[in-house]
Amino acid sequence: MQDADFRTRQVLADLARIPGAGIIADPWTVAFGVETRPADLWAALAGIVQLVMDAGSPDPALDDLWLLHRKAVTAAPAPIRAALMNGVGHLRTFGLVELADAPAANHLITTPLRKLAPALIAIARRMTRDEREQVARADYGCDVARHRAALEVLLDDPAVAYPEGEYWFPAEVVELVSHVPGKPGHVPCLAIVLLDALRSGDRQGNAEFRLEQQFAEIAALEPQVRDMFFAAFRHLYESDPGWSPAVPAPFTLPWVSLRQT
Repeated sequence: MQDADFRTRQVLADLARIPGAGIIADPWTVAFGVETRPADLWAALAGIVQLVMDAGSPDPALDDLWLLHRKAVTAAPAPIRAALMNGVGHLRTFGLVELADAPAANHLITTPLRKLAPALIAIARRMTRDEREQVARADYGCDVARHRAALEVLLDDPAVAYPEGEYWFPAEVVELVSHVPGKPGHVPCLAIVLLDALRSGDRQGNAEFRLEQQFAEIAALEPQVRDMFFAAFRHLYESDPGWSPAVPAPFTLPWVSLRQT
């Protein structure tokens, strides 16, 4: 796992977080049992996906289990459902399972955007007057008044969304500050960058790069903000099969319990 790419490490880490995973001695027997409790089924399936991934060769029985238990997995708690669905999806990507249908996109997601956006908006709007002034000056003091005015409009917008077609004011200063942990306004600016990445599918790679450069500093933030940011990064991982930041092993995105921010 130390040498695996981020996505493989993340899949394996999430499977290992399922209660009971790796403990069941014979997961195949448990998974095919007619009276298996849901919790035991999820742990058994996690163990089987891990075994197939470790073996690096397909097992036709997993296709049967998918047909047998897909509805049950869909009904599992969101983190467990997403872990199993992403695990099966990862096997499918590498030809380790043959499925007539892939996991549905919404079944891969732990926390939907509709739950992430309001909390990120609240974090963005924590930007103080002094922080707003310093953010407006972040582009080496250029166009301060215009950046300041655009920043006020952005934070007043109900969605805290950049105006359509505007790629500089105040995006340039927001992005500059979001690069520097500890700089005044860094946390609100990073929330804005994440909001934009979630809405755009991170097409510019802004969120991916921020995680690569700041994963340790983000992990050290206050728990509510830290967890919300990691939940947003997780959404990007779960919604885009090509999203794979170059973060060093053994880092993976944790499971988090989101609280009111």
